[in-house]
Amino acid sequence: MTAVYLPVSERVLDKLADILFATDELLDMIHVEETVFDANTRAVENTANSVYRQVNELMKSLAD
Repeated sequence: MTAVYLPVSERVLDKLADILFATDELLDMIHVEETVFDANTRAVENTANSVYRQVNELMKSLAD
């Protein structure tokens, strides 16, 4: 329960880091040899890359 005592900005950064980590894992799952890159896979990859970049930029701006 120590997270309750952290400032909101630190809790937000922590959750954003969780999103970054999950997005990175998702991209790793897509980039295995067995993956067939069809339209759906490309859409997921493009969206995940976009989310990763946006969250990363948001984290940078909040951490400054």
